[in-house]
Amino acid sequence: MARPSELINTRLLSKVSLMYYNLELTQQQIADRLNLSRPKISRLLKQAREQGIVKITVETDNGEFLDEETELEKKFNLKEAIITDLGYSDSSANTESIKLQLGKAGARYLARTISDNDKIGVSWGTTLSAVLNNLMPVLTKNVEVIQMLGGVGPPEAKEHTIDITRRLAQLLNGYSKLLQTPGIVNNTETKNVLLADKRVNEVLELFPSINKAFVGIGSLSTNQFLHKENPELSAEIQNEILNSGAVGDISLNFFDVEGNAVNTHFKELFIGISLEELKSVKTVVGIAGGVEKFEAILGALRGQHINVLITDQKTAQKLIELD
Repeated sequence: MARPSELINTRLLSKVSLMYYNLELTQQQIADRLNLSRPKISRLLKQAREQGIVKITVETDNGEFLDEETELEKKFNLKEAIITDLGYSDSSANTESIKLQLGKAGARYLARTISDNDKIGVSWGTTLSAVLNNLMPVLTKNVEVIQMLGGVGPPEAKEHTIDITRRLAQLLNGYSKLLQTPGIVNNTETKNVLLADKRVNEVLELFPSINKAFVGIGSLSTNQFLHKENPELSAEIQNEILNSGAVGDISLNFFDVEGNAVNTHFKELFIGISLEELKSVKTVVGIAGGVEKFEAILGALRGQHINVLITDQKTAQKLIELD
């Protein structure tokens, strides 16, 4: 037979739980009503869950992968993982479908997390362009969008860094801070001249103020700068990167499957944020998926170059199953 004190305690646990979960009173309101302290109410609610008086279940729709997302977050120490419900094959059509779904998920995440006074860094690429294609205008105050990589690729392309920076700033009612240099130069002398430019320095000095960064994760097979016909990078430098052990890049910072930066002469010809500088950004959102990017995504996670991952379900499952 339960002792009177046990009955009283059980009644109090049930009472507090009913007031909190059913009547939706705050902990402070309950404390005031029952003449208890707010920390005491918090402890009683915790005890009620531990004793099974309160049982919490979360119902999810088909197509949501909360368990898998939690596994990814724990395994790679992520702030958040977001999984899109789409498998893939090697077909280019399906690759575009993945990009579309990643773009939608990235747009939802950006709209949900944006705050006034944010300093947002962006890189380049078709996946980031897909995010902007799916982002509705958001009215913000004093948001700055900072270009983290000098211009690469055709200036008229939607995935060009300048275009992405300007488009995002317009969608957020913010200000664009453009890094008006090439992302890749021919020699170190040219790089030094550009870095001495006052306007260039003004943007580079903004890098430490970035609190959110949105980046694509590139693989060697999908990186247009490693194609032989690309005029922006010499065949010698291309071969050096291809033979360096690199599996992918973030903003043209190449790394191996363990996430370690590879040492090539390309660093001397590149203008943009470094992996070391990216480490100081509070939230770095990596958006990528597909079979050809698996090792690049894995390297980015192992190197902790990102702390939010948006990817597709098949890639997520493969990451989870990895020893």
